[in-house]
Amino acid sequence: MSRSNASRRRASLVLVGVAAALSLSACASPGSSSPSDTGTASVEIDTATPAGEKAQWIVDLLNADEDTTVAEWEPELHESFVAEVSSDELVDLLNTDIRPAAPYTVTGYEDSGTQSVTTLESDVVDPMNMSVTLDDAGQIVGLWFGPTSAG
Repeated sequence: MSRSNASRRRASLVLVGVAAALSLSACASPGSSSPSDTGTASVEIDTATPAGEKAQWIVDLLNADEDTTVAEWEPELHESFVAEVSSDELVDLLNTDIRPAAPYTVTGYEDSGTQSVTTLESDVVDPMNMSVTLDDAGQIVGLWFGPTSAG
């Protein structure tokens, strides 16, 4: 039972994270000054780990020309995640509140195999962290977007 509660708690973190990202998006307009014009160098995501591979996949979707789709996300999301946040809700939030600030540059990356934190910068919003947590099969059980601790 505690494992189920822990899974639900991790999955529900996406709501908190997306809400934080919504605040970030609302604070900047496309014509405003560029928060990421700090000259921070981009870094590579280590795609040799499951979390790194998934983080790169998500960054690629965020930076794609076309909106992301439910069909892309459904096989990647663990049932405990979609019990808290449906694929439709996640895709809607990503397409309306996160993707409009693209393109994102990866300026920080930490990985522990099944968990990663990727720092994303954009010319439109302040830097944010994307945290991804996977189960042993590589499905997403936690996805969080929020402000960096330095921001």
